[in-house]
Amino acid sequence: MERFRHRFRGGDGDMDIGAVLQNTLGVGAALLLFSLILVTCVDVVGRYFFSAPLSGAFEITEILLAALVFTALPLTTERKEHIEVDLLNVVLSNTIKRYFSAFAGLFSAALLTTLAWRLASHALTTAEHGATTNALGIPLAPFGYLAAFSCLVSAFIAFLRGIYPANETDDKKRDEHG
Repeated sequence: MERFRHRFRGGDGDMDIGAVLQNTLGVGAALLLFSLILVTCVDVVGRYFFSAPLSGAFEITEILLAALVFTALPLTTERKEHIEVDLLNVVLSNTIKRYFSAFAGLFSAALLTTLAWRLASHALTTAEHGATTNALGIPLAPFGYLAAFSCLVSAFIAFLRGIYPANETDDKKRDEHG
């Protein structure tokens, strides 16, 4: 993210996209994970010690897990922690690597934008039909909107990576500084 900090200058300094994401989506993901742990613990304790499992625990777990995955997606994109295979990395020049990095960023942005569009479209349809979970009746549309928004934020980050691809020295600096 070193290059992005220098691209977005505000009146009082640089805008650090990583810090903004960490303070918003990172905290949200941590709260979702805590909620997921809490629901699982209450369900297990209730099931094995009191013979009374948490009603709707399966649905709550599904929803929390989906929300967690999509909330963490922009964080993973920003930190470049997606799985990648570097088969030709040792034989390519740094210039060619930058072109591949730019292509990968732009291609990822296009895919994530398409996914965001389809998720938003599905969420709108879900909202129109009033779709809810079977046992608890939790509306599903807000989670579709969350997924679409997360994909859109990830697409924006991937697009920036495509426009401003990091070179090998930038990646080494990022790895050294955490």
